[in-house]
Amino acid sequence: MENAHQNNDQSKFYRFQVFLGEPGVSGKVAKTKSVGMAYLKEGQNIYTLRLWTFLLERYYLLQNNNDASKYFIMTREPNKNPGARNRYFWNIVGNAAVDTTQGLIALHFDLFPKPLYLNIYPEASAYSASLAAPEELTDAA
Repeated sequence: MENAHQNNDQSKFYRFQVFLGEPGVSGKVAKTKSVGMAYLKEGQNIYTLRLWTFLLERYYLLQNNNDASKYFIMTREPNKNPGARNRYFWNIVGNAAVDTTQGLIALHFDLFPKPLYLNIYPEASAYSASLAAPEELTDAA
């Protein structure tokens, strides 16, 4: 009974595949290679993105306030000024657009020539309170 209560107090995270893709015969994007994962904490709308090429870096997908189908891809760096109002400096490093017909978010990084794709459906095994938190995001720009 105590374990059930503890699981209710823990945050639930969802995990999503990030991959390279090529247009298929029907125009649908076909996965060619898995390149990372994205995480979403239940109740939040900011994805934390990890690419296996850059293991020490984290990227964040923040939804555009004017268009719910668009996102900004951002990085952050700590603000070293102890009296600063914001704890982080946020940098836009790309943009993303939702394609609901394919169930994907196309990620367009400023420095990558090809888009990456984020599956909008979480992995079946990734509905868990036992997933490690990727990083707490407390104050977005």
